[in-house]
Amino acid sequence: MVDVIDGSYSVIKDGVESDYDVDLVINAKDNSTVRPKKYEATIFYRPQRKDHPMKVKRVEIFKRYRPGGIWPIDDLNDPQVVSAAKFAVTEYNKKANTTLNFVTVIKGREHMVGGSLYHLVISAKDNINANPKEYEIVVFAQVWLKKTPLKLESFKQLSKLIFN
Repeated sequence: MVDVIDGSYSVIKDGVESDYDVDLVINAKDNSTVRPKKYEATIFYRPQRKDHPMKVKRVEIFKRYRPGGIWPIDDLNDPQVVSAAKFAVTEYNKKANTTLNFVTVIKGREHMVGGSLYHLVISAKDNINANPKEYEIVVFAQVWLKKTPLKLESFKQLSKLIFN
């Protein structure tokens, strides 16, 4: 069983025809393991070749997503993710003079660009309404900076879920 988690591709021009390097992050399970393992792979794809259009260039155990990409956050309870979400609620409360309380991270993606740009959908509630509401937040994290490691980029209430 193989599930593709995420991927990207780059075009390799060779005259008129185009080839592709396809980078994938996959979960794969063989008969000897109970749980799937995460791998990263690069496939060389030549769509114009009918006999063997694909060639596996590399497959290795997944280490970390590469910089520049936007990747799904696997562990929504990761302390850095939760810390970024709680920071966003605290900063929003200061700026908007509200009393929202963080509930949970619903989903998220991480964009690695000179730090981590967290795109999160969170649940938060105020002291007036019993039901939590969903918010889309963006927090820029540069954890190596001591003075200001986190910066709130945006915070808005969702009327519907923007990304899956």
